[in-house]
Amino acid sequence: MKPYQLILFFSVIFISACSSLVGTLETRPVETPENGFIKMMPKPIFSEETNPRGWTGDIWNGVQYVGFVYLLSGEDKRKHQSTVRYTLNNVPDMKVVSWYNKKNKTMGKVRVITSFPGGGSKTCRYYQVLIQKNKTARTAIYQACLFNWAKDWSYNYGSYIGKRY
Repeated sequence: MKPYQLILFFSVIFISACSSLVGTLETRPVETPENGFIKMMPKPIFSEETNPRGWTGDIWNGVQYVGFVYLLSGEDKRKHQSTVRYTLNNVPDMKVVSWYNKKNKTMGKVRVITSFPGGGSKTCRYYQVLIQKNKTARTAIYQACLFNWAKDWSYNYGSYIGKRY
């Protein structure tokens, strides 16, 4: 391979990898209080797109950080990922689980909105996440499914259509 072809090849690979971190999921800004963290999880806002129960097959990636992927510390990312997995595995619908990092002025909340059988041997859940860093906060809704034979959740980063609250 010629050097310029090699550079072009690696550029395409790099751009593809970065685009998977940004994702296409619509996140929404959330108003923050003057001082401190958001106390209550905002009401879920649902998309008008038409993929109510899409195929899940994505692994955990940067889309989970609702636009903060490059702004959160490694500790914040671990806390968020741990909270999402704990909530999906253990918490009933509509209960909120939170994490905080006062040192970095960050926090997150996770709430399962609804659970349903995904067909075959899987369980699926729609869940809402909220992340606040300093005075900026964003929220989004995701779908995750757990197959009986799998040890981890698979994700769909599309939009939620479902029961409105």
